Amino acid sequence: MISNNHYKVLGVNANEDTETIKIAFKRLASKYHPDKNRNNSEYTELFYKIKNAYEEIMEYKNNG
Repeated sequence: MISNNHYKVLGVNANEDTETIKIAFKRLASKYHPDKNRNNSEYTELFYKIKNAYEEIMEYKNNG
C-alpha cells in the first residue's frame, strides 16, 4: 500500500486515474525542476520528493 503522503505531494487523491496523476506530476516537475531553479535547494529537494512519489504511485498502480 502506498502512503497517502505520496498522493498529497502530488496534490491528487488515491482514487485518481493514472493519467490525472501523470498530469499532476508533469505540472509540478516542470515548476520545481532543478534546471529552472538552479540556486534553490528547497525546490530541488521538493522536485525529488515529487519524482519519488510519482514513481512509487505508478509502480503500485501498474503492479497492484
